[in-house]
Amino acid sequence: MLLGTVELGSIPRVVLAVSGEDVKDNLFRARELKIDIVEARVDLIRSLNLESAVSLLDMIGDFGFPAILTVRPVWEGGKFEGDEEGRLSLIAELVKHPCVAAVDIELRAGKIRKRAISLSKLLGKKVIVSYHDFKATPDDEEIVRISEEMRSIGADIMKFAFTASSNREVSRAMCSFSSIDFPKVFMLMGEAGKISRVAGFTFGSLLTYTFFGEPVAPGQIEAERLVKLLSSFYPTYGREKLKFV
Repeated sequence: MLLGTVELGSIPRVVLAVSGEDVKDNLFRARELKIDIVEARVDLIRSLNLESAVSLLDMIGDFGFPAILTVRPVWEGGKFEGDEEGRLSLIAELVKHPCVAAVDIELRAGKIRKRAISLSKLLGKKVIVSYHDFKATPDDEEIVRISEEMRSIGADIMKFAFTASSNREVSRAMCSFSSIDFPKVFMLMGEAGKISRVAGFTFGSLLTYTFFGEPVAPGQIEAERLVKLLSSFYPTYGREKLKFV
């Protein structure tokens, strides 16, 4: 599967989340580290409007990165405080941007998800259907149920972000994810779950998320450290990145 020009599944792929703070400097650093994809966290822009969001996407496009468009609502751990129709209107305008390769829409966005998915697919963009739990990790049966619902509504990629309280819970969840035969991204949040952001690729995850400055989600690993870890544990990743030095 391609996300923009980036092939998923061959080697680990790293996504850097950016918003309105120090964007240009962060994109320069991302290019130096050979980051693969940028997540445009539009909801984190301090003075959010259509103009500021387009400006963010323009800058990402100028650096040549494919973007995942995310306008995360407060009720799913983001910062967007408007109503769902307003969020859909913003997504509908921004998804047209040429640098946007995929749109992240929440499974629980029942009021707008069907329209957001249909519009994204009409424009040839991939759809990442996401589900976050900032308190716990569901049991295996619930993980399967969530995945089946994601598949049924038209996800191209499933994204799971749960909170783990122990190493045992992390290993149990990753084994459960590995049994899902569908393009997927998963991570376990919190200190116990940090290992999933590196080891997840062994269990079939396609992407891992990182940051400069302040983490966007609990347990994320800073970009430079993450790239070094991936290079150590996945030799093919290191060799591929060295081709472009």
